[in-house]
Amino acid sequence: MTKATIHTLLILLILLTGSGCSRIQHTPAAPVDACPVEPAPDTRLSINSCPDDMFAPGTPGRDPEMSARYHYLTFLMLHRQNRIDDAMAALKKAIDLDPDASFLKRDLIRIYLSMDQEETALALAESLVAENPDNVENLLLLARLKKDDTREKNMPSLLQRILELAPDNRETYLRLGKIYMENQQIPDALALFSQMADRLPDYYVAHFYLGEAHFLSGNYTEAAQAFQATIDLEPDLIEPRLRLVDILQDPDNPAGKPDPDKLLAMYEQILDIEPENDRALLETARLLHQTGQTTLAAQQFMDLGDQARHDNRLLMTAVDLYLSQNRYADAVLVFSGMLAADPDNDNFNFFLGLAHESNGQPEQAIDHYLKVSPAHPQYKKTQLTLAFLYREIGQTEKAVAFLEQHHRQAPDDIDFITYLAAFYENENQLEKAMALLSKGLENARENTALLFRLGAVQDKAGLKDESIATMKEIIRLDPEDASALNYLGYTYADLGIHLDDAEVLIRKALEIKPNDGYILDSMGWVYFQQGKFDKAVGYLERAAELTDYEAIIAAHLADAYLKTGQKIKALKTFHKALAQAEESDTDLISRVTEKIMTLEQQIQNSDALDSNTVTP
Repeated sequence: MTKATIHTLLILLILLTGSGCSRIQHTPAAPVDACPVEPAPDTRLSINSCPDDMFAPGTPGRDPEMSARYHYLTFLMLHRQNRIDDAMAALKKAIDLDPDASFLKRDLIRIYLSMDQEETALALAESLVAENPDNVENLLLLARLKKDDTREKNMPSLLQRILELAPDNRETYLRLGKIYMENQQIPDALALFSQMADRLPDYYVAHFYLGEAHFLSGNYTEAAQAFQATIDLEPDLIEPRLRLVDILQDPDNPAGKPDPDKLLAMYEQILDIEPENDRALLETARLLHQTGQTTLAAQQFMDLGDQARHDNRLLMTAVDLYLSQNRYADAVLVFSGMLAADPDNDNFNFFLGLAHESNGQPEQAIDHYLKVSPAHPQYKKTQLTLAFLYREIGQTEKAVAFLEQHHRQAPDDIDFITYLAAFYENENQLEKAMALLSKGLENARENTALLFRLGAVQDKAGLKDESIATMKEIIRLDPEDASALNYLGYTYADLGIHLDDAEVLIRKALEIKPNDGYILDSMGWVYFQQGKFDKAVGYLERAAELTDYEAIIAAHLADAYLKTGQKIKALKTFHKALAQAEESDTDLISRVTEKIMTLEQQIQNSDALDSNTVTP
């Protein structure tokens, strides 16, 4: 075979396979969230240039400018020169001459992406897959173009198809697993990551996510084994070690309470790898205290407090670790320990007050909330919370006086007006509440929140006309205010007036909040007042379920059952209403109790009559 023949065959091989030109790299994707792995592939991959010696003579007897190869090589040259429009024209000519060459179209897709024509690129990728559904590179490119949108309905089937054709593709396992995890398809995730770990036993990420899936499934032993396998492959990883701690501390773990000495040893291992790990530092100090090493624990808490004064990250780690996870007793211990480093620190006092409040210790919470200065961003919240805590410990007068003092200091502050008015209302000081709300509206005439509160207090004071006018004003200002629409509609229904208008108002409110139990109750009550009792039952049953049979709603439903002849259901529902009623709602309790007694007597008489009936 001559050198010329060999040269021609090599050129032909290059033309047929596209060898050396523009290949998609199968780079693993990033994991779902926490475990560090290789970076995710970039869909905007650069086009690899072919070597210059590919510019060889064309096939003898054929015009070289008519070959796909010629136009493709021209495209590569123009692309290197950044002449994108000319390069695209050359590439399209190559595709016209060789429409079955997928790699040409993949390069065109990348050109579209470089020009931010993502929809065009996606459409071309979809057509490529349609033409050749078994081409892995085409499938991978389409999957990358679709990105990680878990709402994409066809994405799981696309990724599953890739795994059927390329069962060792890391990127696809991780992307499909992410979809399963985010959609709470834990059994599917478990099966997928089990397959991944079997196929890729030396890939630590596979074992990590297999552990995650086992942990979410409640398979604690299997989860621990998978996380340990991750550590065996990558000994310096922190995340699988923290997951092992989570398994030990999980309240559903059948092993029971964890051994604090074992936990302490595990956190010390983490600190050996990463000395500044915030969680390990906080938990180590806590566990030292728990294991009786209080002096050492106090010193560590002091050090942490000194660091947290200038490091919000450490402070927020403590908030997430203890307060966000409802570990309130631990939160009290940790924030108390850090407070020793700076007793006047606003953040420490605020979070310690929140920890005591959440832990059911209102007096201690008050002590620390009072130390929060006006400069703190949560100052107003602490002051409003203080009023409620005073009332909680039976000091309602002090709570009212506290809010009155703040109102005097900031007379235009809407929050203090609203809360103080609510306290007046709760203490049945309705005139003071209305006066305060009206005064607040002088400087905020279109504040619908103040108007709504005023209308509600007017209603409670028996000023129905004034309340109706106030609700109408809210609707004029905001026709989409579902609360005002419902309140006005229910008021009409309860009074038995303007029932058609009431139905229109409440129907509009339901369009805005279709699953609101109180609005559903209002609609049911409109139908009740219209005499449409079967319709009323349907709405009232849904309302009762959504509100856990709130007393007045349960009473409405029981009344509707009575009207439809369902006495047994009515009696049971009246009992639910009575059980849910507040002690202060004496009128409702009296009315429901009377109806229960009447119904029980009627049912008893009916049973007696049935038992004395002689059958011929």
